[in-house]
Amino acid sequence: MASTASSFLNPPLCANTERLFDTERSPCLEIAGNACTGCFLVQYCSRECQRAHWKTHKNDCKSPLIKKTWRPSWDREGRKPAFIGDDPSPNQYGGKQYMWGNMPAIDVLNLKRNEGSDKDRDYALLFAVKSVLGLPGTYTANCNITINDREFDIVARNAILLLAAMHFVPETAVPMIIHLWYSALIPSRLLQLLQDNVSPLIEDVCSKIKSKPLSSLQAKTWTFGSSSLRLVLRKEQWSHLLRIFEVPDGITAALAQQTRKAVMLAPERADYVDRALFTQPPGWRMCTAKFREDGILLPFGSSRGEFDTPNPTFYQTKNVWLMKDNSDPLSGWNIDEVNQCAPLAKKDIYGSLFFYLRDLLLKFCGRIQSAKVHLQLFQVDAVELPNILKESVKGNISFDRIEVSNITDRGYLGPQLTLSVFGPLLKPKSQNPKATLLALFLNAVHEDGSYYERVMAAVGAHKARILKYLPISPATFASGGPCNAEFLRFIGASALFLDFDEPFRQFMEQCQFHEISVSNGLRMRQKNSIVRAWPLRLSKTATKEEFDILYASDHNGSERYVEWERAT
Repeated sequence: MASTASSFLNPPLCANTERLFDTERSPCLEIAGNACTGCFLVQYCSRECQRAHWKTHKNDCKSPLIKKTWRPSWDREGRKPAFIGDDPSPNQYGGKQYMWGNMPAIDVLNLKRNEGSDKDRDYALLFAVKSVLGLPGTYTANCNITINDREFDIVARNAILLLAAMHFVPETAVPMIIHLWYSALIPSRLLQLLQDNVSPLIEDVCSKIKSKPLSSLQAKTWTFGSSSLRLVLRKEQWSHLLRIFEVPDGITAALAQQTRKAVMLAPERADYVDRALFTQPPGWRMCTAKFREDGILLPFGSSRGEFDTPNPTFYQTKNVWLMKDNSDPLSGWNIDEVNQCAPLAKKDIYGSLFFYLRDLLLKFCGRIQSAKVHLQLFQVDAVELPNILKESVKGNISFDRIEVSNITDRGYLGPQLTLSVFGPLLKPKSQNPKATLLALFLNAVHEDGSYYERVMAAVGAHKARILKYLPISPATFASGGPCNAEFLRFIGASALFLDFDEPFRQFMEQCQFHEISVSNGLRMRQKNSIVRAWPLRLSKTATKEEFDILYASDHNGSERYVEWERAT
């Protein structure tokens, strides 16, 4: 079975997935060297396959969604959309888990701009994994990475994905990781491999700790070649982790899809979905609609036939979909980099993401199987982590990089508590002058309650500039109202042109950034060395393509990274 699992690494791209061959229908396996020039969403191996598949494909190729003239239903029907006025529909819908990233992944080492390519230097990282790929190619020292999340489901998924990456050869591990990470249904063959090879590792731990107190912390370290993974959980959570390898009784593929669609395609959310689709280019819009429909991360035209089993890391409770209806795999990755991996079907953005992840994860699996990478996972509240770490290593511990995501937002720990908790864990300058605590602020510039007023002000102040990216006729603008989708899109786009610097300066004053930095022995960098302060902000010289990508994404440019270093 292991030899055939790698077939999911290179899914056949010929969209004729029901090819008739000797009275049997099966996916065409021939090399697909031609893209459909009508939509550039699918590929074919020959004119014969393209003609044979046209009856099915024309529903996508000729879909209203893929036309530039498409408009949201409220616009076509001349009514006010649900997201305006007194409609009780919530702004957020679905579960509360964040299983996927909401910011493009970054390399928190960025060695070229910091320590340089020292192949013999040990690194200790808190919360960072992508940085493994940033290590020098000849790296021979130890890279120690600690990851914590307060949500058990996220820690459990991370543990399963990392065990797969370390246990299997990369060609088998990568498709397993991609689909466990992102696909609502997965091939039964891949799940069986996981159950046969990784589940016994957890089962062995559960057997050895069965006499331990229920809430006691229990740790296990697995060594794979020169790398290792250490997982620290309470005893009761180890049993829960073992159950995640199995699809619960009664959750069939049909029920799983029904549960997911009840969130992703909820009728009461149709106007919200249409609003998001109207910000996207036609091809992207069509791909979004397909992913909302089937939830399987594959090239647009590839067969879904073997994806027959609910992903047990998503489905542990009947009739529950864990994520919000706007959760999107694309939100966690740099779209420019994703587009560089586009297939011949160049408008298939989720296909591009599949190939991007495939290449990235092949490199990642190769590195952790050849380098000395040591990972440890915890599931504790962030404020408890320093004490847990001290108990774990029986002494002081410090890090070259600490990436705390957006827990510095005031809706979570806030900047003062975050610095007091994690500042002492950062290496002093005597050990590493480039040691960095990296924080993300997602909501800071919108906290003052003036967002709507600032957007409307931007419409007037930046109208000429916005029109260069998003043309709208004077008549449409003059007669604009809540029923006019083009007018609402123009207003929404204005948010990308706001001044974010002044609101963030006010936020820093309110939170006393200087004072809390000094009191915790830290200094805020005036110029970041890991990642740009405003990595997604639309530049004054942005191209039309750059505007289109930002506006189609879940980001608006107000996302702010701050870097701290030790004062001494």
